[in-house]
Amino acid sequence: MKRILLMSAAAMASAALSAQTVKTMSDLKPEQKSMAISLKLTGRLSAEPKGDYRQMRDLCFQVRTIDLGDAQSTEIPKNAFHSRHQLQNIILPKALKTIGTQAFFACDKLQAVTIPASVDTIGAAAFSGCKSMTEVTIEGAPVIGEYAFARLSGLTTVRVNSMTPPKASVSSFYGIVPGSVKLVVPKGSEKAYMKAAGWSCFYAEPRLASEVSDPRQCLIPMPQELSVKKGAKTFNVHTAWHIVVTAADDNANALDNEKERAREMLSNRIGNIVNSRQRGVRLVLGIDPTLADDEAYTMVVDSKGVCIKGKTPRGVFWGLMTLDQVLRGSGNKECVDAIPQLTIKDTPRTHVRELMVDPARTFIPIDELKAFVPEMARYKLNAIHLHLVDDQAWRIEIKKYPQLTEQASMRWGQDDLLMPYKGYYTQEQMRDLVEYAAKYHVEIIPEIEMPGYEVAAISVFPELTCHQRQVPIRTTCGVSNELLCPGNAFTYEFLGNVFQEIANIFPSKYIHLGGDEAGNPALDCWTDCPKCQALKRQLGITTIDRSENWKLQGYLFDRIIGLLRDTYNKTPMFWYETDFKKIQPGCVTFAWRDGLTDKALEAAVNNNARIMLCPGEHCYFDYPMAKGDMPEVNWGMPVTSLEATYSIDPSWGRDQSFEDNNLFGVAGTLWSECITSPERIYYQAYPRAIALAEAGWTRNKPSYGNFLVRLKPTAKDMMRRGVTYSLEY
Repeated sequence: MKRILLMSAAAMASAALSAQTVKTMSDLKPEQKSMAISLKLTGRLSAEPKGDYRQMRDLCFQVRTIDLGDAQSTEIPKNAFHSRHQLQNIILPKALKTIGTQAFFACDKLQAVTIPASVDTIGAAAFSGCKSMTEVTIEGAPVIGEYAFARLSGLTTVRVNSMTPPKASVSSFYGIVPGSVKLVVPKGSEKAYMKAAGWSCFYAEPRLASEVSDPRQCLIPMPQELSVKKGAKTFNVHTAWHIVVTAADDNANALDNEKERAREMLSNRIGNIVNSRQRGVRLVLGIDPTLADDEAYTMVVDSKGVCIKGKTPRGVFWGLMTLDQVLRGSGNKECVDAIPQLTIKDTPRTHVRELMVDPARTFIPIDELKAFVPEMARYKLNAIHLHLVDDQAWRIEIKKYPQLTEQASMRWGQDDLLMPYKGYYTQEQMRDLVEYAAKYHVEIIPEIEMPGYEVAAISVFPELTCHQRQVPIRTTCGVSNELLCPGNAFTYEFLGNVFQEIANIFPSKYIHLGGDEAGNPALDCWTDCPKCQALKRQLGITTIDRSENWKLQGYLFDRIIGLLRDTYNKTPMFWYETDFKKIQPGCVTFAWRDGLTDKALEAAVNNNARIMLCPGEHCYFDYPMAKGDMPEVNWGMPVTSLEATYSIDPSWGRDQSFEDNNLFGVAGTLWSECITSPERIYYQAYPRAIALAEAGWTRNKPSYGNFLVRLKPTAKDMMRRGVTYSLEY
C-alpha cells in the first residue's frame, strides 16, 4: 500500500504547482485540480451539482487562493466552499448578486473578504466560523442574513461604503464585543449605524426583548406529558443556582456525573454559576425508583426552582437536556429571562436511538468524533455505531496485527476526490471516547465488517481470501468481489484475535458484524474456491453453483456469533439481507434496504429476533436532504427528506406486541464516501437526526408542521453555537 501511495503522489506532483488560469474547471485535468494551490477562473461558472463550485470545493483540496474577479457568475451557491479549511484568499466575481447560505462556513483560514457593490444578498451563516478573518469590506448595501458573519473571533475591521446601513439581522455579527472591532463607515453616517439593527452591536451590547420560555414551542423530542401551570408566577433564571443532589443512602455518589453535567449546562446557558446555599434557584436532582422505565424522568418547575428525578442517572440526564431546551426558549439568545411553572412526565418509546458514523471511508479525528457526542445527546440520541473497517481503510488499532493500521489506514483518493485519506484510532483513544461518551449516556458500538467490505484487511493479509490474491485498498464506491474465505482456518484465527481485542476495548453489550452486500455479486468468489467447495461437502451442500453459497456465510456467521455470545457475552448485530434465511437467537438485525423493510421485519418476527429500523428512504443521512443539497454526489444517491425521516413509524404499522418483543430501536446512517470534513457530518446529520430522535422517543408524536415550529428555535440555537445543518426543508 505504501508503494501505491507513493506512486500516486509522484503522479500528482507532475502537475503544475503555480497559479493556474483557466476559463472553467473542465479545462483542468484531475491531477491538476488535486494539486492546485492557486486558481483563477475567467469563464462562465456552473453552479450545478457537479459544476465549477463543487469541483473547487471538493476536488481542489489544497487550493489556498481563488480569484473569481473576472469570472462570469452572479451567484456563489449555498455551501459553495463549506468547511474548506485550507482556503486563505478569495476574490469574488465583479458581477456577483448573491452569496448563498453557509457558502464559506468554517473556512477558518480565510483571512479577508471584499463583498462587491453588486451583491444584494448575503445568506444566513455565509461566513460563520471564519475565525482567521481579520477584515470585511462591504462595498454596497446587501441584505445580510442571520449569523452571516458570526463567530469571527479574529475580526479587527469592518468597512462599509454605504451611507445607509445595509439591512442586517440582529445576529448577523454575533460574537462581536462592542469596541473590539473597528467599524469604518462613511463620514456622517455614524449615528445611523449606531441605531441600526445588526450594526449597533459594534457600539454597545444589543438589547434583546425579555422572554419567558414557552416549552410547548421549543422542546424536541416532545415529552409524553407536559403541562404548564396557568397564571402561576414565572421566575427569573439569571441568578445564582444551587444544585442539590438527593441520592439513595446506599449510593450517595450516584448522580455525581449528572451534577457536573448540570453545572456545565447552566454555565453554557446562563454564564457564571454561583453554587450558593444561601440564595438562588434550586435545581434538585434525584432518583425515583417508582418510575417504570430506566430512561424515564419527571421535571417539576415551581416557585422554588426545578426538580428533576429519574429512575436511573440516565433518566436524570435526559431531564437536564429537557431543561436545557426550556432555558434556550426561542433560540434568539443564549438563555431566556424566565421560565414558567410546569410539570413534565416523560419516557421513551424506543430504547436505542442511534447514529452510525463512518470513519472508514473518511477518517474522523478523535477530537471531532468526541465533539459529536454532546450534540446528539441534546436530543436524547443515545448510541454511536462506529463503522471502523471497510474496503477503503482499517481504522482501529489491533495489537496482534499492527500491519492493519500501518499499511491499511491510508490511501490516495475516493472516486473523483484525489486526495490523501489517512488516520486510525489507538485503543487508548477508543477507551477515552467510551469514557467520555458515558458522561452523556451515549453508548459506543463498534462494527467490524465480514465477510465483505474487508479489502483493507485483505490488502495486508491476502490469505484471508479464497485465492490469496494481493489486492490494493479500494478507492471507489461499490461492492468488491473479494470476500473473507469461510473455508480457510486463518479467517477464523484472524477474526477471533480481532474480536478478542474489540471486546476488550468496548464495554458495549453489542458488536456489529456487517454482513451486507456479500452476495451482490461477490459470493461468486466462493463458487470456484477449493476450500469453500470442501466446506460445502462437509456441510452437506450438494450444489456446485452459487445458489447455496449463502449457507457458507451462515456458517461463518454462526461461528463468530457463537464466539461473541458465549465467550465475550456480546450481542451480535448485522445488516439484514434476504439471503439470511435464519437469524441466530439473541442477535439484532438492521432493516436498511429501501423497500425491503417488511421482509426484514417478517424475518425478525419469525426468528424471534430484535430489529433496528434504519431504512434508506427514512434514515440514510448521507443522502441529500433535497435535490441538489450537499453532497453533490459522485455516484448517484436518492433524496431522504426531513419529512420522510420524521414520518418513520418505529413499529412500521405493527402492533404493540411487535414493539415489545422485536423492536430494538431506530438509527440514522452517515456513510462517508462524500462527507469530506467533520463539519459536513453535522450538515448531513442535522436536522434529520433531530427528527429521528423524536420519532424514536415520542409515542404519538405531533404533526410534521408542529415539529417544524419547534425546530425553528433549535435551529437558531445551533446556528448561534456555530453548528452547521442543512437548511433544505
